[in-house]
Amino acid sequence: MALRNWRIGGRATQPAALALAAASLLGVTLFTYNYVKERQLDQLHGALASRAELYAATIGGALDKYEFLPLAIAQSDEVAALLEQASPQRVARANAYLQDINRRAGAFAVYVLDLHGTTLASSNWQDATSYVGQNYGFRPYFTQAAAGGIGRFYGIGASTFEAGYFISQPIWRHGRIVGVAATKVNLDWIEHSWRIPGVTEQIWVKDANGVIILSSNPAFKFKILAALSERAKTGIRAQRQFLQEGLPILPHRVLQEFADGATHLALERPRDGALAALGGSAEYLALGRMMAPLDWQITVLAELDQARAAARNAATAAALGWALLLLAALYARQRRRRIDERLSAQRALERAYDELEIKVVQRTGDLLDANARLQAEVAERERAEQTLRLAHAELVQSGKLAAIGQMAAGVTHELNQPLAALQTFSDNAKVFIARGRTADALENLDTISDLVQRLGYITSQLKGFARRADDARKPVGVRLAFAQTMLQIRTRQGSARLLLSESWPEGELVALCSAIGLEQVFSNLISNAMDAVPLERQARIAIDVRREGGHAVIRVSDNGPGIPEAYIDKIFDPFHTTKEHGLGLGLSISAGIIRAAGGALTVRNRAFADGGGAQFIITLSCQNKETPDA
Repeated sequence: MALRNWRIGGRATQPAALALAAASLLGVTLFTYNYVKERQLDQLHGALASRAELYAATIGGALDKYEFLPLAIAQSDEVAALLEQASPQRVARANAYLQDINRRAGAFAVYVLDLHGTTLASSNWQDATSYVGQNYGFRPYFTQAAAGGIGRFYGIGASTFEAGYFISQPIWRHGRIVGVAATKVNLDWIEHSWRIPGVTEQIWVKDANGVIILSSNPAFKFKILAALSERAKTGIRAQRQFLQEGLPILPHRVLQEFADGATHLALERPRDGALAALGGSAEYLALGRMMAPLDWQITVLAELDQARAAARNAATAAALGWALLLLAALYARQRRRRIDERLSAQRALERAYDELEIKVVQRTGDLLDANARLQAEVAERERAEQTLRLAHAELVQSGKLAAIGQMAAGVTHELNQPLAALQTFSDNAKVFIARGRTADALENLDTISDLVQRLGYITSQLKGFARRADDARKPVGVRLAFAQTMLQIRTRQGSARLLLSESWPEGELVALCSAIGLEQVFSNLISNAMDAVPLERQARIAIDVRREGGHAVIRVSDNGPGIPEAYIDKIFDPFHTTKEHGLGLGLSISAGIIRAAGGALTVRNRAFADGGGAQFIITLSCQNKETPDA
């Protein structure tokens, strides 16, 4: 009777126990699913942040390497000559120069515009879509550079109809902007590198107005996520940034927004590639990073299917584990009720346990493999970051050594001649003092004082490396500066073979230049002329000085072999020399001194009938009034 009542009671409580077991199983399953899903989202969030930083750094590095191009073009003498006075010959030379520099740099195009926005010369001058003659005054990169800043702009080319990134720099001459140098860079290769078959990750870059300008999915390009303001629409139309593109809104739904700017959104799957067969829409976790100074934002989107699959697998494993515990409890409860069914229930439990163990081992193996892959990826990224740091340090050190080497070479070159003269005059002064010739010794000491002043001027040029010296345009007597130079030249070894002819105007000619700088230019030109004439011949050097209008024109000619035509256009470039042991800095420094004074230094080869040899021509501004001949 008691057994019967227990069974009746057991039947009465069995539905409640089953309901409790089902509720606990459901609770454990939901808890595990949500917990694992959150962990997967956290891990995915961290991975997206790293990838966004990496992609942003990749784009930034790719653009930074072209920043130097407009600046280099702005420093070119060919470009300066073209902007001063355009002519077919100067346009042809500028086109050839731009074509050569663009061939080495690998940009889409480099070109030069006047202050009205009209292209005067371009690297693609031979193409059907040449920029030459086109006006781009409506582009913001032109207006920014024309105002003295650096222009940066992304848009579709009005001539080529190809999208690209534009960089521009102002061209300064004599303290004013005379034109704009621009570079266009094609970024299609970045998009192609993002399009990996079978990869569900999406990447896009938005500009300051929110227009998608780069995307791993071509269907997303030139679309927006929110309606543009009227001001943005007006600016885009005025700049003709996207030409005829309608800029439609990309269909999407924002499901959740996180505190750090990440979003959970739904998008349609790509309509091309390996995932096209899936169709429909997919949910993504999107994380963006700003890219300074462009005011762009790069966004990386990862599908949440894998995170949900991992959560489902974990929930299944938890449910099986919890079911095992419930089965164990049920077994303990049932053994009192059904002793005769113990063996069969035990075998059933063992089978279930074995199956569960196999699944647990399989899941554990999968988790271990995933963990190993994650650790390998972390190690690889750490190695990549270490490599980047080392490369950056090497680049900084190389830049320092290059700057020190250039300054040391320039100072060494310019100090050699004054130092040699100092030694000669100091030796002579000692001899004069020993012989009691005090007046001659004092004269040598005055000359040594002038040479020390010149050395001080040369070393002070280091302080003026990035600015023009204050005495660059002071009155200086040309004849007196030349006499001071010849006083040093006559102390050189081998100066006895110098035969000098001079032609001077009647009155003293006063030019606007640094006195010591003009002596330095004379010294470099006379020394180079003597070196050009073979030692076994007499060095015949002629100096012809005339006043032509408001300018002093000084011609220095020699009887050497002249300058090879292949080198005549590069003779004033730094470190360019035809001497076996020369540094190639004398003429470059001389041209810089004359240019700082507002003048010009040019060279030509004289005709054979005129005696041959090279002739350097210095043109300087004169004072308004001539001083009487001293």
